[in-house]
Amino acid sequence: MPFDLLDLQAHDSELLRLLTRNLPDMLWVKDLDGKYLYANQAICEGLLMAKDTQEPIGKTDIFFAMREREAHKENPDWHTFGELCFNSDLIVIENNKPMKFEEFGNVRGKMLYLEVYKAPFYDKEGKILGTVGAGRDITQLKQSQLDLQMSLDTLKEQREELASFNQTLEKRVKEEMQKQKTQEKMMLHQSRQAAMGELLESIAHQWRQPLNIIGLATVNLETLHAVGNLSDEEFDEKIRIITSNIAYMSQTIDDFRKFLSPEKHSGNFDPNASIRNALMIIDAQRKSAKTDISLELQENIELSGIANEFQQVLIILLNNALDAIKHRLQTAQIERGAITITSKQNDNVIRIEVSDNGGGIDPKSAGNIFEPYFSTKSNTYGTGIGLYIAKNIVESRMRGKIGFSPITSGTCFYLEFPSKKS
Repeated sequence: MPFDLLDLQAHDSELLRLLTRNLPDMLWVKDLDGKYLYANQAICEGLLMAKDTQEPIGKTDIFFAMREREAHKENPDWHTFGELCFNSDLIVIENNKPMKFEEFGNVRGKMLYLEVYKAPFYDKEGKILGTVGAGRDITQLKQSQLDLQMSLDTLKEQREELASFNQTLEKRVKEEMQKQKTQEKMMLHQSRQAAMGELLESIAHQWRQPLNIIGLATVNLETLHAVGNLSDEEFDEKIRIITSNIAYMSQTIDDFRKFLSPEKHSGNFDPNASIRNALMIIDAQRKSAKTDISLELQENIELSGIANEFQQVLIILLNNALDAIKHRLQTAQIERGAITITSKQNDNVIRIEVSDNGGGIDPKSAGNIFEPYFSTKSNTYGTGIGLYIAKNIVESRMRGKIGFSPITSGTCFYLEFPSKKS
């Protein structure tokens, strides 16, 4: 027996009609061919663009889609909703059970998403007559989901870019650190070479007098031996003079060897001993510069680090002070140089000071003196890496601080280190 609208209306009360017609959700009934048997106001206005609830009867979704497209030929995407609807109707009929779908398409030029529930309906004998459906507009929710997914995708891309950037940055940092280490090694090597040149000059100065003494003693020995007038006492005295001066020269070699030793063992050491060793090494330069050095050393203090490196810092500071003093002596600004070295411990800080009367540092140069290859000396006398190396050793290797302040007639360079107790 064929099913028509009259059969549907026979089963439909006035209350049910009123309820379904005015619900905000879209409600409809279709036959097996996808033609509307019933459509409420919500689907007519929101999807089909039907003038009233009677117009959809006997028509399909495609009819309304084609009508809308024809009316808006200037916009191909004005209305594309409807193609998927009949397919889902067939799926429900084939499976003979209620099912849920998400259907979408353009309506009035904008994307519309519906959450759709469809189910088969039957006659009294259980034969499928068509489908009933309910649809709810989830466009705003779907857009939020799409926006969220887009944000998640963007975030994922950004994370991947960040991870790639971090890997690249880590690689670049390692490369830059390696370059810096290589440059520092080169500068340290250059500084050591410059120091070796100065030390060789010191050795030459310090050996000149002992060699003269040894030479005179040996000449006297030869003369006295030739004339046969050499007593045992005179022989012993000459041997003692020769031996003591050779021992002095040997000690000088030991002092320089210790300073130039490549030992890198870090530990606790006496800074006062390093100060005294440094003074022995630059003793020839001190005498040449007509400079008196006074010590004000607090005993029983210890530093942590490499003694040779700390000694190199002292020699750099002392040589700079002597160079400044020589310039003032040559220009008759002073009659004699003076350097004072102090060591003291206050609370948890050990402070070493090297003060001189070399005239001070030009304020214009004060901000640059620790930069590599910056020098106030002529190219003949300065490499510009001494104070840079000193700063690197003090701050990077010994966790200390280096600085300077002007004093009367000169400069005070200071080194500050955490004490062993701290």
